Amino acid sequence: MNIKKYILAVSLALVVLIPAQGQSPMGLYFMETIPQSHQINPAMQPRANAFFSLPSVNALFQSDMAFNDAFQEVGGEWITPWSQRFDYSDLYGAIGEAANINQYGDVDVLGIGFRSGRDYFTFSMGIKSVMQTGLPSDLFKIAELGFPHDESFDFSSTRLKQALYHELAFGYSRKWNDKFTFGLKFKPLFGIVGGVTDIDRFQLNTSRTQWDMIVAGTVYSSAPVDVEEGEPGDFPESIDERDLSDDETTDYFKSFSNGGMAFDLGAVYRHDEQWTFSAALTNLGYVRFKDDLNSLSFNGTYSFDGINVEGSDEDEIEQAFEDIADSIKTVIEYDVKHEKFSVPLSPLLYLGGSYRLTPAVTFGLLSRSVFQQHNFRQDFNLSANLQPYNFVALNLNYGVRLNGGNGVGMGTSFLLGPLQLYFAADYLPTRYSDVTFDDGDSFPMFYRQKDLSFRFGLNLIFGRHGYRDEPMLAGN
Repeated sequence: MNIKKYILAVSLALVVLIPAQGQSPMGLYFMETIPQSHQINPAMQPRANAFFSLPSVNALFQSDMAFNDAFQEVGGEWITPWSQRFDYSDLYGAIGEAANINQYGDVDVLGIGFRSGRDYFTFSMGIKSVMQTGLPSDLFKIAELGFPHDESFDFSSTRLKQALYHELAFGYSRKWNDKFTFGLKFKPLFGIVGGVTDIDRFQLNTSRTQWDMIVAGTVYSSAPVDVEEGEPGDFPESIDERDLSDDETTDYFKSFSNGGMAFDLGAVYRHDEQWTFSAALTNLGYVRFKDDLNSLSFNGTYSFDGINVEGSDEDEIEQAFEDIADSIKTVIEYDVKHEKFSVPLSPLLYLGGSYRLTPAVTFGLLSRSVFQQHNFRQDFNLSANLQPYNFVALNLNYGVRLNGGNGVGMGTSFLLGPLQLYFAADYLPTRYSDVTFDDGDSFPMFYRQKDLSFRFGLNLIFGRHGYRDEPMLAGN
């Protein structure tokens, strides 16, 4: 395969095939009948006097690239990046400095909450995962330009952050007076596995006579991986995954080491019977890894002046590239250590306002800002909440992410006695197209999809009528 096409194929596979997954659906923010709204804003007090949450699942997928960014429709025909009609300016406009892929997910194992006068106490326990990947835009320039004379490619924005960890969350909310309610959540965190990159420089300069690669950075990991060190300055002799027995794997995932912490802050201001305003700043914290540590630092310059092969023998070409890899391992200076490191969480800022039209109908507007390195994300969500009966609640919303996706979302909850079933989702896929390449078979594709968020679970609700003047579910 042509090396130019190979690099692009790998890049597109990472962006399109890996889902971009924690942040709860934004529509859940104004669904006061679902106790999990306190996980978004710790000041929000569930309407129920007490609740017990059964296992629930939450996931968010985000990508800077949709299918129609990686492949383009021109004149009713879908084309690949290898086509001369492919417009790379549209691709670069979508990804900016780097193509970011985010995955967040969590499973709440259990949770409880109860009211005591003006105070509300909550506790939850779950497992969370985060993976954030950044692919530099210059990686796609290789597909567009090849390796021309006097060109510089900067891959320094390459990054990866991954963590799987336990979370315990202790929440407290107090209704200060008739206007203000404040909330705080303290979350001890315990890492299971994690990894992060710190790339200072990753650059490739090309010319007619040689290519120069300049690298400097460190990769950190905490995982069941064994690294056999070589001579000082050399690449490790081997990097192998540790073979764990079933019992060892269970113990590994049950471990509560690698401690960290996070805080959530929230406030609600009730202006009058119709208007309510709120704000929350969440995920202020980190996970600190100190077990099963490995770090690999690299620094140096490698000059490549071509390869010597006769004809097109595949084995000879493969051996030539293996020789290049071996040369990089010897020319670049490496340093293996076992250093502690931290994986910072990505803070979120929520700003919301709601208007109560009737006891059964409210409208809400929510802003969500996500702060992460080299990647600021901003979402807006407009929602309508309907509670027509004393056993059902409905939410319909529309979300927009700046430089990202947009689409409708929904949420619903049902009460069957004390058992509550709920589901909420943002950015539901609604537009698809039949895609065909090179006169092949067509297949349906949600070609504009960049985002998807969903959550579902079960609760046991006690004292569901809540406040005397604000019932859990309003009647007609």
